[in-house]
Amino acid sequence: MVAIALMAVVAIISWRGLSNVSAMQHRLSADADEVESIVRMLGQVERDLALRAPDALLDDGTAAAGQETGTDTGKTSIVTTLPKSLRVAVKDTPDASATLEIIRSDAADPAAWQRVVWFLDGTVLRRAAGAAARQYPLPAAGNGAAILPGVTRFALRAWVPGQGWINTPFPATGTAFTGLEISAERLTPAGVERYRRVVTLE
Repeated sequence: MVAIALMAVVAIISWRGLSNVSAMQHRLSADADEVESIVRMLGQVERDLALRAPDALLDDGTAAAGQETGTDTGKTSIVTTLPKSLRVAVKDTPDASATLEIIRSDAADPAAWQRVVWFLDGTVLRRAAGAAARQYPLPAAGNGAAILPGVTRFALRAWVPGQGWINTPFPATGTAFTGLEISAERLTPAGVERYRRVVTLE
């Protein structure tokens, strides 16, 4: 009877140990998936910016960069401090989240160009990519695919030589930007987490 009781105690202890190990493995797996999603998102934004169309290729009146402030029907102004292949819109909301539109080359056909838009839809960061084309106007980007859930803010900052980082809305004229910081904020059980990627524009 003593031996059976000892075996029962050992079995209970072993079962609890295995249960804790299994729960830890699930948590680590979930954390790894989260990290992979964040790294993939930042890497894709950087790749989109790296493939942006050169200024010399874009006509001033066709794809000149601008920034939109206010609502979806808000004012648009030409921003000469940005490359012509980039357009930034700022939402008229407390978080002032940004929408980033990029004219970039198509990876499958470098001679074709496509419109890519990064934007926050509720708490989901989306990336919309239009069909590639070899002439303007380029097709619209569409609704986009969900890239990262649980995002509370998607923001941009620009680096101005001699001045440092400036927030949106960007000035329409002045010294050309040489860098762009893309950041996303998420509210997690541990608090607000921020992820950033800096891309040079030179």
